[in-house]
Amino acid sequence: MTIEPLLLSATRRHDTHQVRIGAVTIGGDKVPIIAGPCAVESGYVEHAIASQRAGASVLRGCVLKPRTRPGSFQGLGIAGLPLLDEARRVTGLPAMAEPLDAGDIDLLRGHVDALMIGARSMHNTPLLRAAGQSGLPVVLKRGMSATYEEWLAAADYITTEGNHQVVLCERGIRTFETATRNTLDVSAIAVLRDMTDLPIAVDPSHAAGNSRWVPSLAVAALAGGADALIIECHPDPASSLCDAAQAITPHVLSRIVQTARTLCAMTRPAIADSVEGCRDVIDTIDDAVFRLLEYRAAVVEAVQHRKVASMLPERDVVREHEIVERLARRAPRLGEQRVDRLVHAIIEECLDAVPAAEAVA
Repeated sequence: MTIEPLLLSATRRHDTHQVRIGAVTIGGDKVPIIAGPCAVESGYVEHAIASQRAGASVLRGCVLKPRTRPGSFQGLGIAGLPLLDEARRVTGLPAMAEPLDAGDIDLLRGHVDALMIGARSMHNTPLLRAAGQSGLPVVLKRGMSATYEEWLAAADYITTEGNHQVVLCERGIRTFETATRNTLDVSAIAVLRDMTDLPIAVDPSHAAGNSRWVPSLAVAALAGGADALIIECHPDPASSLCDAAQAITPHVLSRIVQTARTLCAMTRPAIADSVEGCRDVIDTIDDAVFRLLEYRAAVVEAVQHRKVASMLPERDVVREHEIVERLARRAPRLGEQRVDRLVHAIIEECLDAVPAAEAVA
């Protein structure tokens, strides 16, 4: 049984519009992670490889950067395009980049698979129209102080041009709080589900402004029903030329990717209408099941250590019977006999995984 009734915004609706960036679908059963450094730098190919190995589905590949101060790194511009091309070739992943004005779209065409309209550009209507005319998928970030209606109105400028490949991205809004860079509005996910069929991504990096808080905000977004995450990742965050404070390492990114797979299996009943689709769903569920079994085995090891110290028996038959009864009620489709066999197989395998020295110490 899933916890779907409590998380309506996390449920994929039949009428949710799906957007494809390369071979990656946003708005489907899975939650793709768009990741990479804030901007393309000289070592970008290695940065992209690190993100791909950590589980990213799409690359951040911005060669143009709108910065608050003119003296800050503004991106490599045209010089960054060969690096972007090489990263796409080596990783096999699609890439997304941000145009700053309408003319930049032609510069990026052929080098990227999607456009990102940044928060500062949400009200730039000529750019929105040009993005719509480009035919490329567009990720539209929410303006710093934009209401939902204003945000959706900006999306209308894109879709009016005949381009319905639009993803909305919540990245935090400006409030009176200054501890975080912005205040992540998780409620946007639930509210927008009732206002539009466009898929919704969340950027926890720009909301947090601090790498230590990015994983927590990412998990909150996943639980809330985000269709994708956009995360800044850099192999050496301290050396990043742009937004170093909020960049996470590939190791942390890999943990977020795994968490996304687990949460999707628990909160989002999939709609699979083909054998291949059903197998994808089964793979997602299996990933979650075995991650939980790995965790269970670790807890069993800790329990056995304490039992040995307290001179308690390895097995507790009464408790095992209680577990079977409880889980049989939770899984009526399997039936009590199958549950009994599964529970005891799991218990025995977890006990068998305890190191021998630990078990007899």
